[in-house]
Amino acid sequence: MSIKPSPKLTLGVILAILLLGVLLAVTNTPMAQTSPQIPVYKVVGTADISNPGSASYWQKIPWINISLTANIPQAPTSGLTHYILVKAAWNGSWIFVLVRWYAPNPAFGAWSAAAGALYPPASGPGLFRQIILTPGTTYTIEKNYTNYVSIINGKTVQGRLVLNYSGILLPTPNGTQITVLSNGSIILWHSLRPMEDLLYSDGMFYGYYTNSTWYYPDRVAMMWYMGSVVPPSKDGMNIGGKYPGQVFDGVTFKDAGGSLAQPGGAANIWMWVSGATWNNSTYDPAFKVNLWQNKSLTGLPYVDPGNHGFAVPLYTNNTNMYEVDCAGIWYTPVASSGLNGSLFFIWTGATYSNGYWTVEYARPLAVPPNYAKWMPNISVGNTYYVAFAVWQGKLGETLFDKSITSSFLTLQLVTSPPPTTTTTTTSVSTSTSSPSIPSTTVDVTVAGAVIAVLALVILYVVYRR
Repeated sequence: MSIKPSPKLTLGVILAILLLGVLLAVTNTPMAQTSPQIPVYKVVGTADISNPGSASYWQKIPWINISLTANIPQAPTSGLTHYILVKAAWNGSWIFVLVRWYAPNPAFGAWSAAAGALYPPASGPGLFRQIILTPGTTYTIEKNYTNYVSIINGKTVQGRLVLNYSGILLPTPNGTQITVLSNGSIILWHSLRPMEDLLYSDGMFYGYYTNSTWYYPDRVAMMWYMGSVVPPSKDGMNIGGKYPGQVFDGVTFKDAGGSLAQPGGAANIWMWVSGATWNNSTYDPAFKVNLWQNKSLTGLPYVDPGNHGFAVPLYTNNTNMYEVDCAGIWYTPVASSGLNGSLFFIWTGATYSNGYWTVEYARPLAVPPNYAKWMPNISVGNTYYVAFAVWQGKLGETLFDKSITSSFLTLQLVTSPPPTTTTTTTSVSTSTSSPSIPSTTVDVTVAGAVIAVLALVILYVVYRR
């Protein structure tokens, strides 16, 4: 027995399909992204770390313009770099990532505080951090703390220094040092990670202090997500103590500074630092004094005839920020043995020209088994989630005060060669308020239009009969 559909029912179904097609054509309904935001093109050749970006294949790959935002929106020294340019390639065994950003006032000659701490004669900018407190912050000296001393404008006085901002009181540790400027602004010296968290929580953190002779190194970092859960919408990291549970001046810190905020999150970070990992003996103080060849200071062997630069390999999870080697120069080592020398596993080269930094990363696709817990093996067919951060040291960006991608981006190794032209720069905005139309919107629009056309064809065929 055959059932003949009602003309009214048929018309209703077709009109519903037609309406769905129109809605899909005009709305931004999420769909699976079919191509990576950062394609890694297959090339023949290798990297020229001594002259980053000079390999011929780079000329065939277009830059991807990725927007950046402030890590601390309310701090005037945060989010000063508005975009970073990225392109990537691989040659079968190595991956190369080229990044470029505008920095009109480069921070030459500034020590990384971690590297400077290893070298007793170190002098000059960047050896430690200074924080300028929020305007309106005042201080008092509590004399009843007879076992405390404070340093005010270079003079040691007996008593405990207590900061006050809008009625919020913050007692400071023994030996706290401040400088009071002529306009009443207060500069806190030798800021420690837990102290920075307390200042931030109490609204007293205004930014890191700089002047013409005191500033911090420039930096760029690439984060590779390695968590057991879906990547978060933002690469958020905690401000906190030196380690979880640290007791600092009577305050217990739940989180460690640099740990990931999202439960189940983990990531490998490649951090380049102009004052420590740049292979330039003129402008990088660590390379100028051959710091990395001095095993008695670093605890690490450095055997590299090419004397190339490197990126510090870091690992972060919900517990802490770690260093993927055994020396603990920047952070606590992730393991107590078996990784000696991994500090130099990721090669870098850097140049500064015409107001721009250009940094090239080069790393083997595969990592040794003892690194695999903390660094990704990179292969064809997998999607990786990456993020970027930039610091401009002369403008006050350092530590957690920086410019970041507001969300993770997809990266894949593709087997196709680079395009034949570089006349187009692709923009990838990670801001939720971007006016540009993302690729997912284009995919949905095309799908909606196709459905609408099919509905019209069906309608024509049915009623033509």
